[in-house]
Parts: sequence; structure tokens; C-alpha cells
Amino acid sequence: MDNSMIFLNACKNGQKGVVEAFIKKGGLDFNKRDNLGNTALFYACMKGSKDIVKLLLSNGADCSLANNNSMLPLHAVSKSGNKEIISLLLNEGADINATDKEGRTPLIYTLMENRTEAAKLLLEKGADSQIKDNDGHKAIDYATANGLRDIITLLLKNENNDSKNNSGNTPLHQACYNNQSEVVRELLKQDGIELNTVNDNGNTPLIIAAIQSNLLIVQLLLKAGADAKQRLLNGNTALHFAAENGNQYIGKALLEAGAEIDGQNEMGETALLIAAMEGYNDFVKLLVENGANVNLVDNSQNSPLFYASEKGYTEIVEILLLAGAE
Repeated sequence: MDNSMIFLNACKNGQKGVVEAFIKKGGLDFNKRDNLGNTALFYACMKGSKDIVKLLLSNGADCSLANNNSMLPLHAVSKSGNKEIISLLLNEGADINATDKEGRTPLIYTLMENRTEAAKLLLEKGADSQIKDNDGHKAIDYATANGLRDIITLLLKNENNDSKNNSGNTPLHQACYNNQSEVVRELLKQDGIELNTVNDNGNTPLIIAAIQSNLLIVQLLLKAGADAKQRLLNGNTALHFAAENGNQYIGKALLEAGAEIDGQNEMGETALLIAAMEGYNDFVKLLVENGANVNLVDNSQNSPLFYASEKGYTEIVEILLLAGAE
């Protein structure tokens, strides 16, 4: 192994004394790359060795040299979140908005790794939160995915909170997918937030919350004015998904918000039929008590009573018969 590789390893391992000895001897190219394209500065940043970074920068190390994946030293240190090294690199002119092969910026890396304080520093220094990576995700998507409320609040000051990623999801969709009630609460504070936007699958935030069986998020969305009647292309509503999960508390909330109790999907299924088919006694009771039509049939001309009888759900059969099922 030649001296340049020994020097790189010393930087990689945070061996300040070894690094100082090589610098004192002189004759090394501090910007030499290994087979991954990484420089000594990249490794020192990745390790979080502030003193070595200072030594390298003061001896002419170039912070603009990218590796084979187009990652810069600033990307490397953003993953570990070392604010002092981030500041050192920025003071040396590092590109705060540089993107790697995945299209990711240093800011995105801090959010992916939950480095909240480092992310705040980059935002204070002017990092562009609107840059999308190759997957179509922006900083707010990663902040939402990881539930970073402080960062979300900062980003929303200059963010279109209805902007969509490559799957058509807004930050509100993403928070509902991730069952992040406090993030949802934060997003709902924003003026003009669109509650009923559909993603590429046709799902609204409310429908996602119902699918996830998250009562608190359903309640937050309904209180903010989400449409309990909105349908997917296949005719399913949030009430259908609540019935499929047997969550009578979500069912009750949706009915109180105006959900169509007898709405049928493209297969002719009502929420009552689904609940009867799945054996959810309490959900069936809730729907019957709220006036659901017990005799509506699906496209196969089968009723809730037929499915409950076929599967041997005795209590549901009794409930339906008492309600006038034929």
C-alpha cells in the first residue's frame, strides 16, 4: 500500500496524529481519490473528524471534488449531521445545493438521517428545499416521512403544502400513510391546505387514514372539513374501508360527518354488506342503528344476510333479521 492510501485510511479512521505526520513530511496530493472516488476530505467528513477536516482544508484540500456517486464531502457530513464541519465546508465555498447521482442534496440527507439541527443550519444558510431528487421527493417529503415537526414548520413557511411527489402524494397524504397524527395536526394549521386532493391511486388523506384505521387522524381531517362522501374510482368511500377494518369508532365519526350509509361501490357492496361479510358485529349494529338498508344486494344479488348466514355469523344474522332483512 502506497503512502497516499495509508493517508486516506488515516483520514477514514480519524487518526489525527498520523495525518499530522504525513502533512509535516509533505509531498502528498491531498486531493487524490481512491477507487470509489473518495478523497481524504470526504473520509474525514464521513467520520466527523473536525480537526482533520481543518487540517486538510488549511493544506489545500478541495471540497468541490465528488466521488463516483457524485457525492461531495458536504453530502457525507450531512448524513452524520456534524454542524461544525458543515459550517467549515460552507465557509470554504461548498455548494449547499449540490445533488448526487440520486438527485439528493445535503439538506435531503440530513432529513433522511433525522439530523434536525444540521437541517436547520442548512436552511439558515440558504439551502433550497424545493429541489426534487430522482424519486420526485423534496425536503418536506423526507421531513414528513420521519415526523420532523420542527423542520416541517420551517419548510411550510416557504412551501406549497399541496405539492405532490412522483406518486401524487402531498405531505398530508404522506403523514396519513405514516400514521403521524402530530404531523397531520401541524399541516392542518396551514392556510388553504387542500384536504380532498387525490393521489395517483385516487386516495384522499381521509381514505388513507380510514385504510390505516387511525381514528385520531380521521377525526382531525373531518374536523378540518374533509369530505366524508368522497369516492374512489371503484366507488369505495372511507366508510367502506372502515367497515373492512371493523373500526366502528371511525364508522361513527364518518356517519356523523355525513358519509353515505348506503353508498355502493362498483361491485354493489355497501358498508353493511362488507361488515356482515367480515363478521364485525359492532359495525353491523352501528350501521343498522343508523338506518342502513339491510336489503340492498351486491352485483351478484347477494345480501348482507346471505353472507352472514353463509359464514355462520349468528349474532349478525339475528341483528339483520330483527332489522327486517329478507
